[in-house]
Amino acid sequence: MSSVSGDRVSVDYARNEVTTLLIEQAIFTSAATDRAQGYQLVSRSRGLSEEDARELSRWGPSHDSLLVGDGAAGSTNFHRLASDGYAVSRTSLAGAEYSGRGALVYTQYLVVPPAVLARFANNPFEVLRAATASGALQVYDEIPQALEPLRLGGRARAVDTSLLARLASRPGPTSMATLLQSALSCDQLAVASTTPADVLLAGLINLLPVECRTEFSFTTGLKFSPSRPFRISALPRDPGDWRAVGRHGVTLLNLEGCRSGGEPHWQGWPGCIAEILETGRISLLATQLDVKRPSLHCAGLDSFADELATALHPDEPTEPRSPRPLVAEAAVEATSASLGEVCSPGPSLGKLRRHFEGGAIALRDGAATDAADVLVETLATQPSEVLETLEHLDDLVFTAISGNRQALVELESFWPSAAAQLEPAVVEQSREQYLRCALSIL
Repeated sequence: MSSVSGDRVSVDYARNEVTTLLIEQAIFTSAATDRAQGYQLVSRSRGLSEEDARELSRWGPSHDSLLVGDGAAGSTNFHRLASDGYAVSRTSLAGAEYSGRGALVYTQYLVVPPAVLARFANNPFEVLRAATASGALQVYDEIPQALEPLRLGGRARAVDTSLLARLASRPGPTSMATLLQSALSCDQLAVASTTPADVLLAGLINLLPVECRTEFSFTTGLKFSPSRPFRISALPRDPGDWRAVGRHGVTLLNLEGCRSGGEPHWQGWPGCIAEILETGRISLLATQLDVKRPSLHCAGLDSFADELATALHPDEPTEPRSPRPLVAEAAVEATSASLGEVCSPGPSLGKLRRHFEGGAIALRDGAATDAADVLVETLATQPSEVLETLEHLDDLVFTAISGNRQALVELESFWPSAAAQLEPAVVEQSREQYLRCALSIL
């Protein structure tokens, strides 16, 4: 037995296993202290570095940061620190702010070393589950000036098979494959779903190889903020608030809209996952992900997908898979169009193409694509006012189609003026696109 840095690390070389490793912790909330007033790190354990403390403060959620502003509100959050540790945290409401301006947002951080996270299959949800079971996560009525570092025993399996079985039933294999492909494809993704975000993102983590999981920071219940650039987050309940998130270049994904679309033909890793969830072979996935692959990263998932495909169909020859699923862009574009939203801000060619090829059942024949090419190139040279008009028109139409009566009233007055500003070919193509979208939800 040997120890490193005092009692911080204890390694049993005979078993090649980390048996004791301290987890520093901190509490970020609103208080009046000797140092400051308002939201701050009000308490921390002695081993938390100043570098980590500053970073936790920058990411710390303050007043009105939770998507749901009631007693049931809460958020699980995860991101990597510059020090190579990982911030795993739980945010909740805890009474009223001392200033009296509203509900108190309370976040308890755990700074988890890579070796501890690996023991829990690189799954932040499992770390929080173990911390909760040990009594380490609690909302203090009186926050102590200093916190004690934590020791968490135990470990976690790579896959929670019961959770994946639930998600295979609802929202279903197609939605989970869409979520997985979108997460792999996008720098930042915000998701709308009737499935609770904690359950949905826990499922996403379980669908990734253990070695790839640390590439995805996420929050299940915090409002979007540029100061907290999580890779995956949840969208507000009100679709009227989604556009504000999209303006920051975040891809918007409506999983309910995905379920109503046509059946996609996934390839690569999402294709294997869709087949596993569809056929109920979750135990096979668990067996495969239990095998350590230290050099595996998301960029190598296509090769791993070939291995998994061989395990799924041992008697069939396999062909090399394309690096990207054929439906990846189509899935994101279709869901973006159904929201009246785009994958990136600004009048880009990609955005204009989504307008003309968008809708839940976008046409993909050669004639339609050629026509869209011409229209896109034409609009790319138009003044920004014309593009803004088209963008606002999209907002009104898609919101009205979703059942918003106020948007319908505004659209009745806006359409004549918008049509007068746009070229006739653009007006006609827009009509067709809106009609396809409306027919797809009947």
